[in-house]
Amino acid sequence: MKQSLFSGFVTILVTASLCAMPLAAGGHEAAEKEKTAEARGDKGGKPWVLDIEEATVENDHDRVVRWTGRYLQLVLMSLKPGEIIDLELHEGHDQFIRIEEGEARIKMGKTRDALTFDKQVSADWSILIPAGYWHQVINTGETELKLYTLYGPPEHPAGTVHKTYGEAEEHVH
Repeated sequence: MKQSLFSGFVTILVTASLCAMPLAAGGHEAAEKEKTAEARGDKGGKPWVLDIEEATVENDHDRVVRWTGRYLQLVLMSLKPGEIIDLELHEGHDQFIRIEEGEARIKMGKTRDALTFDKQVSADWSILIPAGYWHQVINTGETELKLYTLYGPPEHPAGTVHKTYGEAEEHVH
């Protein structure tokens, strides 16, 4: 009886270990992705604080994903005069944009051909873009447009860095 009970216990342990292997492998892959994203500056998945204004103003890249969580993502952007965030639509999430420096024109609408919302904004303004709205941001100033955006849920792969507008265009999401 003791041997049978012991054998049953060992069988349960072995079975549990085998079942956990794929989970451990998946956990390993997730940990590797997290390490790679963190190496590129994405601090997501962990508590983190930063001086958002300083980080945004000092950013010289077109797009840098700085924090990717399960439901939210922080992206810093810098657009040269005349550059744009192309007309796009996010069906499944809302977006928040905060302008730290520069001037921009924001266009939005329910269809790509009817952008009925058209506003000029500058430093200290924020833009709220509901899911399902087409939108475009145009740097209308003579200096770089420095902004950050929050996506809920995340829009870009964790750790994404696009140094230039051209590079960002090559990797359209």
